[in-house]
Amino acid sequence: MNDNRNNLTGKVLAYEAIHGAGCAVVNLNPAQSGFGNKEYDEDDVEVYSGERGVLDTTKPAEIESSEGPALWDPTEAEGSVNTKSAPKPVGAYPHARKVGDLIYLSGVGPRQPKTNEIPGGPIHDSDGNALDYDIRAQTQAVIDNIARILEEAGSSINNVLDVTSFLIDMDRDFQGYNEVWAETLGKVGPTRTTLAIRALPTPIAVEMKVIASI
Repeated sequence: MNDNRNNLTGKVLAYEAIHGAGCAVVNLNPAQSGFGNKEYDEDDVEVYSGERGVLDTTKPAEIESSEGPALWDPTEAEGSVNTKSAPKPVGAYPHARKVGDLIYLSGVGPRQPKTNEIPGGPIHDSDGNALDYDIRAQTQAVIDNIARILEEAGSSINNVLDVTSFLIDMDRDFQGYNEVWAETLGKVGPTRTTLAIRALPTPIAVEMKVIASI
C-alpha cells in the first residue's frame, strides 16, 4: 500500500468545509501513471470550488413562515403543555406550562394553527406597507387560541385568573378589543392589564399573556 499511494486517479464528488479544513467525498481509480514514491500532497491537488453544504442533511428546528419570523415546534420540558390546535411559537418555548395548580401561557396571538393565517388580516404586507385590519376578529381569534391551549392543559377559559394584553395601536384598537373582551373574558372576570407596545414579532395587532387555574 505504501508503494502505491499516488497510483490513483479520480474526482471530487462533494466537499464540505469543517473547522477551517475540509472533508471531501472522492472517487478513486488505480492509474498506471503513478510512480508510487510520493505522498498525496507532493503534487498539485484538485481544488473543489463548488457550493458548500452539499453534504449537510440536517434540518433546522424552525419552519419558515410566509409572514414574519420562522416558526418553531414548541419545546418540551417538565410541565409543558403544547397542542397542534394552537399556532406554532416564534421561538424556543412551549404554549404553556403547569406549575402546581396554575397554568402559565406564553403570549398568544390570533394566528391560526396549521395555516398561520391572521383573522381580520395582518397589520402590514410583506413590504411593510400598512393594511386595514379588523381588531375585533383578531381579538376573538386570540381568545379562541387561549381556550384551545387551556383545554389541552385540562382547564378552560372559565378558569382564567389574570391577563396582560398588548396592543400595537391603543388609540385605534382599544374600543374594538374592549368590546370583544366584554363579550368573552369579561364574563369570566379575570384581572387585566392592557399595554401599548410598538410592535409584535408577527404582523398582528394584539397578543395576550394569561395565567389560569387548573
